Amino acid sequence: MLDKLEALKIFCTAAETLKFRETAVRLGVAPQLVTRAISELEKQLGEMLFLRNTRQMRLTPFGQRFWPKAELLLSESEALFTAHQNHRLEDMSGSVRITLPPLFENQDILRRLFRHLMNYPQLNIEWLPSDVHLNIIDEQIDIGIRIGAVPDNRFIVKTIRPVGVNIVATPDLIERGGMPESLRELQFNHPLSALNNSNSGRVWPWQFADGSSFFPVQPSFIAADIRSELSAALAGRTYSQLPDILVRPFLQRGELVNIFPELNYQPWQLYIFRPHQPLLPARVRLVFDLLTEILKELFRD
Repeated sequence: MLDKLEALKIFCTAAETLKFRETAVRLGVAPQLVTRAISELEKQLGEMLFLRNTRQMRLTPFGQRFWPKAELLLSESEALFTAHQNHRLEDMSGSVRITLPPLFENQDILRRLFRHLMNYPQLNIEWLPSDVHLNIIDEQIDIGIRIGAVPDNRFIVKTIRPVGVNIVATPDLIERGGMPESLRELQFNHPLSALNNSNSGRVWPWQFADGSSFFPVQPSFIAADIRSELSAALAGRTYSQLPDILVRPFLQRGELVNIFPELNYQPWQLYIFRPHQPLLPARVRLVFDLLTEILKELFRD
């Protein structure tokens, strides 16, 4: 028989994802455990929580009413057990190693994190921005932040938001060169940027929501990093396909225009993760939870 609080945690995650497999990945447990937990919970409650078929899953009316109550109980129980732990300074000494891509607004993330850690002067942060996806187990890294496919159940994962790519250009470039009427026209008749793939020696293809893709033909600018591509776009030099979380503020200010928004492609997730550890140090749990909330605040829609 599963612990009731653990079963409620599994239910709340499943209510959010509406996918048992994704629930298992997020919680770092076997898919069979998710199925069993929901079944046992339904048996105890005497009500179905989910309606499931081969194509989709959704909450029952009872499940919809039960979800906020379960979330409240979990929140209160977490506060009960962590209130004293979070103030034991001896548990908050030592280092927490964090890796993330240099894509993010690191200064803002760090400033917010340090503000929350003012009461823990013996907690040391090792901040490791890198374009390379470090192996966090081999490198003994405690927390990772990435954009990409969500990893397997060796990790505890919190997804922050979907991440896609937008085709963008400055209003000035569009005025000079005209608004492209098709992807083919864009590919062959307009100056494009490209991002170099260091593994293959070629540039990455542009991909679109309708399933099509192309490689830039004779790109006007080739970069090894996304921020340099952004600079070329902001300078009015190129049409570029860039991550939506990177270009969002420039779109909001009118410095860039989203070309073919119907073809915006969302293949990835922004997520934070850590190795699955039965005895997680309190300092790592604290920083992981703080970074999760900081990222959700910074990158909310």
